[in-house]
Amino acid sequence: MDLQLASKRVFISGSTQGIGFAIAQQMAQEGAEVILHGRTQVKVDWAIQKLTALCPEAVVSGISADLAIPEEMEILLQRLPSVDILVNNAGIFEVKDFWEITDANWLHIFNVNVMSAVRLSRYVIF
Repeated sequence: MDLQLASKRVFISGSTQGIGFAIAQQMAQEGAEVILHGRTQVKVDWAIQKLTALCPEAVVSGISADLAIPEEMEILLQRLPSVDILVNNAGIFEVKDFWEITDANWLHIFNVNVMSAVRLSRYVIF
């Protein structure tokens, strides 16, 4: 299928594995320049190597940042070039019963699942 992504730059949060990586692979196969994201540089580097092996002609780079930490999010936004497509894929959850999740856990989940998407979307729009 041709999604007409040649010469488009895409940033995918939470893209070092799973659904995010699968999205990145499809975007790369369609000709988009892909910017991967993960919490650690080790994971980002591994994903870049893997995606480059799967799509040798793809232009792939990556940025590491913990989206739950506003200061790291700010650094990510400073390093992120302008993008044509944003995929807000990052998300976390707690494997606990509802009543066992503390307020601090909820704030952490909210920062990653909601505020990172808000901040990234705001960056792309403005």
